[in-house]
Amino acid sequence: MIMTDENPAQDVLIRAAGVSRTFGGVTALSDVSFELRRGDVLGIMGPNGAGKSTLLSLLAGVRRPSTGELTVCGQDMNRSARGDAARNGVGLAHQIPKPFRQLTVRQNVEVAAQVVPRRHRAAVVHEALELTGMLAAADRPAGQLGLLELKRLELARALALDPQVVLLDEVAAGLTGADLDELITLVAAVHASGRTLVIVEHVQEVLHRLANRVLVLEWGKSLMEGTPQEVSTDPRVIEIYLGSARESDEPRRQRPPLPGDAPALLQVDGVSAGYGPITVVNDVSFTIAAGEVLAVLGANGAGKSTLARTLQGASTARTGAILLDGEPVHHRSAHQRVRAGIALVPEGRRLFGDMTVRENLELGLRSARHREPLDRVHELFPRLRELQNRAAGTLSGGEQQMVAIGRALASEPRVLIFDELSLGLAPLIVDRMLDAVERIASWGTAVILIEQNVHQALELADSVLLLRRGDVIFRGHPRDFSEEEFARAYLGISDDASS
Repeated sequence: MIMTDENPAQDVLIRAAGVSRTFGGVTALSDVSFELRRGDVLGIMGPNGAGKSTLLSLLAGVRRPSTGELTVCGQDMNRSARGDAARNGVGLAHQIPKPFRQLTVRQNVEVAAQVVPRRHRAAVVHEALELTGMLAAADRPAGQLGLLELKRLELARALALDPQVVLLDEVAAGLTGADLDELITLVAAVHASGRTLVIVEHVQEVLHRLANRVLVLEWGKSLMEGTPQEVSTDPRVIEIYLGSARESDEPRRQRPPLPGDAPALLQVDGVSAGYGPITVVNDVSFTIAAGEVLAVLGANGAGKSTLARTLQGASTARTGAILLDGEPVHHRSAHQRVRAGIALVPEGRRLFGDMTVRENLELGLRSARHREPLDRVHELFPRLRELQNRAAGTLSGGEQQMVAIGRALASEPRVLIFDELSLGLAPLIVDRMLDAVERIASWGTAVILIEQNVHQALELADSVLLLRRGDVIFRGHPRDFSEEEFARAYLGISDDASS
């Protein structure tokens, strides 16, 4: 790392005081405060929607804070322009590497080094390649690299800015086993070279092995800050990852237990899927019967949403087979799978905001003339009949979720997949949505429930599929798995810590 008079060493490299960021009427980050000193490795964690990506974008200078004070490497980020952070000592490595595939490794790093004074560029490029272990591959086209090499190149491009602070945005995504160990060793070497690190990461092993402090965010606010061990064993953190049990003594589940010999309606055999060079879901197999609720659980980044998209047809399975009633459907398009009987309630609802509730629901119908499924939707959610002429974009979050579920039900699915059903909803609304799931299952619909609240998902589930970094680590009955084992899967808690 080259130090110059224009970039003097400072003890505190990042100071955030009451930082907030809003997008329209949505508060993504609220009153966050922390300091990062030279030599620190700060981990940032939290469930989906916690504000991690928003905070990282502020530190990288991509966006400005709405309120509060943020200083990074001596620069006031409230007044900075895009690119100022890169010139001032901040490098960002992205989750999914997107190099110039036709350029060589060296050329990619040289492009990133354009912000460095000309007299230092050659030395900075050489150091970045050497530190990341990419010198031997310097003349190879980036398009020929494997995933781990692409991760190394992404780090080299960040280091080509000659940064004081390196921001790592889920750089371990898609890596397992020896490759993950290599990446952790590489990040440790980057830290040892004199850089200060901020790591946003779903793979908890990375934070446990690298971070000296962890900041936990929940719904845009700072929940706590401590060592990785303190954070992973804190009851508040465990609750936001696993959820809390309902206070009501009234059992939610009304369905009788499924017979042990119930035939499989949906069969998934050895399915793998991912994006670009990254494999997100690896060799997943399970079956689900009519009327069964399968809870698919796992920490952020475990592959749950990718699995949902692959079953529904929005993503293509790289390996394996998906059979509905014994007939292969993995070669069919998404709309063909809907017609066959597989529907998805997507994360984020994805409604047409300018269209009315009625119009959104009608989009799910197999035929405009066959409207009987809407009667069942209105029976499940009477409120939607009252709101049918309202624009979907004007509804509350809970009402929008009703529309998203109703649209999927309008296709008369035999298998219904819920992706992050409770995300962004108040606890009372979550209860209503899960009651609706129970009723849908009682109709004989097979339900795949991807849900953040582990406790409440287990209340409904007949079976559980637990994913960790894309691999199935448990498949079976809810009673056969302990909360301590879930905590280890979600938070990386060691046996010693949990005992």
